Amino acid sequence: MARLVEDIGSAPRQSNAYLILKVVNWRTWAYTDGSCRAQNGQQETGAGIYCPLTDSKIFVEPNGAGIINTICRAELAAIAAAITHSYTNIASDSLTSFHQIRKQLLDPEKHLRHIQGD
Repeated sequence: MARLVEDIGSAPRQSNAYLILKVVNWRTWAYTDGSCRAQNGQQETGAGIYCPLTDSKIFVEPNGAGIINTICRAELAAIAAAITHSYTNIASDSLTSFHQIRKQLLDPEKHLRHIQGD
């Protein structure tokens, strides 16, 4: 994947003169993702972080079990791990995760009895 990113980086900047990069320094960002799949009748989750600038890849174990072993937990675990690894610019495809983080910061009492409140 890193080779593909380098190839894209060396390609012409854009195919359309009216297109502009929304994030000029996109290679310095940490990209997070969580996943969930069924394996032998059980749900397995995992997550990861990728930073194009350093080509670093970090596997994250969400540590969910039973009812709390969800894709949302995996997405949040990846974002939390990115913060733990000192990334300050984090991209995720999980808008739900960002809403949950915002809710925790603004109204922490709403998560006191949340099923995933750990």
